[in-house]
Amino acid sequence: MAYNILYIEDGNPESTISDLKKCKELTVEYHDPLDFEGSIAAATATSVDLLLLDFRLSDKKGVIYDAPTLAQTLRTQHSKTHRDIPIVLISSEDKISGFYKDYTSQDLFDFAISKKALSEQHDKYTGRMKSLISAYSMLATSKSECSAIFSMLKIPPIIEEKFDVRVKDILESNKIRNNIFMASDFLLNRIVKPSGLLIGEDILAARLGVSLSSEDWPDLLAMLGDYKYSGVFADTYKRWWFSGVDMWWKSVSPDHPSLKRLRATQRVEILKSVLGIVNINAAEKSLYSQSDYFWTICNQSLRPLDPIDGFEKNVTKDPWIDKTYFSAEGASSLESLNDIATIDRKRYLAFTE
Repeated sequence: MAYNILYIEDGNPESTISDLKKCKELTVEYHDPLDFEGSIAAATATSVDLLLLDFRLSDKKGVIYDAPTLAQTLRTQHSKTHRDIPIVLISSEDKISGFYKDYTSQDLFDFAISKKALSEQHDKYTGRMKSLISAYSMLATSKSECSAIFSMLKIPPIIEEKFDVRVKDILESNKIRNNIFMASDFLLNRIVKPSGLLIGEDILAARLGVSLSSEDWPDLLAMLGDYKYSGVFADTYKRWWFSGVDMWWKSVSPDHPSLKRLRATQRVEILKSVLGIVNINAAEKSLYSQSDYFWTICNQSLRPLDPIDGFEKNVTKDPWIDKTYFSAEGASSLESLNDIATIDRKRYLAFTE
């Protein structure tokens, strides 16, 4: 399937176009941003699947608008220029995430990327673009049905009744159903990406107490296939339903049903004895950590971590999303201690004295 990207850039577009075209499924059309009305007309063309905007369009002489202005015009609902289309921000500046955070609160961009990151990891980021296009397409066909967005998560029936009712209510609300950007953003950034209802492979391994480098780790993953996430955005994010994994563990170890109460070595011994998986090793503690009752990972080093050894990240989150932590070793490499929650910042400073 071909995906059509409109790239609006005030500088030389050749290197970015070359990086995008490394994905054979993408076709790229370049548009010079000199004329605002012309840019709007190009972006609202029915052939465009995704809009890629250079952040500083106004760097070019004669251009009197920037990417947020153009995006806002397209995002404004009930206007003649409204278009339900993924909009991705790109910049030659490595700290593009700072601009992105400023404008996500205004419901403008789906994600942001530096040109350097696209060049170095083109498969990763072109994959995300294709996944966004697919999600927007599915959402466009499901707006009229109350439960259609919820069904896009493809929750295994055995755990559906345990699904957080707060999340279901939001997904079935008119606010989400009538705004494709908001629906896509909620699904991706508040369900699929964060650890909570779903968990990634690194946290899954930590909770099972297993080192990711274990030879038989893929065999263990295969046994959890019933709980691997297969819904929207699953093509770019490997996730597992933790409530399903927890049920699976209770069936494997009815005598020790609580993973949290077992050390990593104990979890691994149970897996070996019950499942007959031989070549798995227990995950190891990071520097300065005392406990191997692992439940999460360090947000900086991605090493397994017991929250009791961690320092909570300073971030606002939904109640169904897990807290994020830094290990002592990971916290030592932070650019700013403001990344640590206030109460844990004081504890970290005391730890380092």
